[in-house]
Amino acid sequence: MTRRVRRESIVDRRVLFSVLAVSVAAGLVLGALHVVEFALSPYRRLPANGMIGDQRYTWGHLVENNRLGFRERDFDSLKPPGTYRVMVLGDSFTWGVGLAPDERYTAVAERLLNSASADRVFEVLNFGVPGIPTTTERDILDQYRAVVDPDRIVVGFCINDPQPLYMAWSSERQRLAESAAGHAVRGGQMLLRALGVPWIAGLPGKAFYGIAEWAGWIPVWQVALQRAYGTSSDEWADFLQALRDIKSASDASGLPPPIFVVLNSGRDSSDFRRPPAYLQQDLAWSRQAEEAARGIGFVAYNHEHEIPRQIPSESLRVNSGSGHPSAGLHRVYGEKLYRKVIEAVEAGEPFRRSG
Repeated sequence: MTRRVRRESIVDRRVLFSVLAVSVAAGLVLGALHVVEFALSPYRRLPANGMIGDQRYTWGHLVENNRLGFRERDFDSLKPPGTYRVMVLGDSFTWGVGLAPDERYTAVAERLLNSASADRVFEVLNFGVPGIPTTTERDILDQYRAVVDPDRIVVGFCINDPQPLYMAWSSERQRLAESAAGHAVRGGQMLLRALGVPWIAGLPGKAFYGIAEWAGWIPVWQVALQRAYGTSSDEWADFLQALRDIKSASDASGLPPPIFVVLNSGRDSSDFRRPPAYLQQDLAWSRQAEEAARGIGFVAYNHEHEIPRQIPSESLRVNSGSGHPSAGLHRVYGEKLYRKVIEAVEAGEPFRRSG
């Protein structure tokens, strides 16, 4: 009996020691991960981005939505007399990643319009939503056009808009993501995020898909996105149909032609003087979309000449952690939108009655 108790006591001590050893090892590993995250993450020097508690931030700026769920102020459903209202559709470029609401091109254009007019009030309302394609922008217009009662409709465009999923999507990448290896990588990333090391959590996925691209198992994002621009692709057909639907909705409301704005972006403004390979591809896609919109009946334009002229030489990115347009680039967008709208109004474009 005494020997049995002694053996059980020894076993209990061994189990306890094993548990303690595993706990200490796990603590050391977790501590090491946090040290690496703190030392190497490029995001640690940047403002908060994402959810903090129950509040959402975009690189230090609190995100506040109106009653309709858009990052825009509330507005009167019954448009006040003498008000000219512009409804702007778009994705994250229009929504304003990393920017305060008054830095976005919609706010820039609105300020300039109201400064130039003593007898009118201009409202440029931002209906941008991150990550959506043009087909969803068309649906937003259908849902909220009667509430907004716009005098002009604007579509802000960036190069991934014809692709309804995400920029790098391909059937090959999708199959790899759904494989056992893909599930394992995703599970590991979720665990690392739960442990509080989001930058490290992104590394396994980058390595996994980077190796797959290098091996030729999946296409790089440029090849994948080019498929959506194929004139016989379903994605391109849906993109064109969405533009036609937006034009038809504008016509049905008795509005002047909608405006299609190419929101050109890049790494540095100097790239627009002698475009490197990456920008040449972006410009080819943008010009294809711009020409298609013009053919459907939009007033379509880009910012290829304004960017190098108005921003001599500086980064076009909002910060080092995001490729979205900077506040300076939004000023370029906003100033040209202002000119396009004010030219039409001064040329005698009539106001519409609300209702």
